[in-house]
Amino acid sequence: MTTETSIKSTSPDDIDLLLLIERIISFFSKYSWSFIIAGILGIASGIFAYRSLPNIYTSRLLLHSFVLTNQEHIQVIDNWNELLRKKEYEVLASTLNCSERTLSGLKKIKAEEIQKTFTGTNPHGFLVTVNVTSTGILDELQKALVFGLENNEYVKKRLDSKRANLQLLIEETSAEIQKLDSIKKIMANIIAGKASSSSSIILDGNSINRQQIEINEKLIGFKEELKFTNAVQVLQGFSKFRKPSDPKLIPWIIIGLMVFLSLAFLYSVFMSIRERLKRRTTPA
Repeated sequence: MTTETSIKSTSPDDIDLLLLIERIISFFSKYSWSFIIAGILGIASGIFAYRSLPNIYTSRLLLHSFVLTNQEHIQVIDNWNELLRKKEYEVLASTLNCSERTLSGLKKIKAEEIQKTFTGTNPHGFLVTVNVTSTGILDELQKALVFGLENNEYVKKRLDSKRANLQLLIEETSAEIQKLDSIKKIMANIIAGKASSSSSIILDGNSINRQQIEINEKLIGFKEELKFTNAVQVLQGFSKFRKPSDPKLIPWIIIGLMVFLSLAFLYSVFMSIRERLKRRTTPA
């Protein structure tokens, strides 16, 4: 009576689920050898891929833009990356004024804002991230990137105009300093009694030193601005890391396992279907 009650209490869905679980366990038990072999081959293939791939080093360059906006520079660098992806080394080497051998060791170049929120005039710099096969090319690569950003025709004209204006201001300021020096000499001669004086000259002489200090400060500022007049300024150069960023062993082992276990599953399904078809076609 108890057995009959328990059978009746078990629903058809529960029976189907139990049968399904039993078939899955039976399936994996029957073809466990194929999954074990696939696991070993997957791990071995992942290790092989990890060791056969070249080391990739990631480094960052921090630049500050003075002529174009950050987004404009980023777009230019994206275009370079497209040329690099298509292996247009000759064209890119001409643009960056570097050797094709250097570019062959460059795998990817990417630029991005430091400040993620967009502003029309971003006072912050931007980052250039590169993936290279050797850190030995980073010095030449840094010079090449700066050269490429500064030698755009529009940028060159803007820089030439700014440098010419600064040079003119330096010359005019230097001439003003010479005039003040001449006035100081006249004042010295007047004090020494070697020249006649007038009240206007005496009154102007009281502020000569202050004017000279102010003009000298302007001259120093103009010279410093001329010295650092570039399209971009390097705030932090590429760092040469010893430890590569890629490849990583664990991801490649996972990929190897996924591939070979998938193949083992397909093989097991194929063999299972084949056996069932044979049973159906074989006479009892």
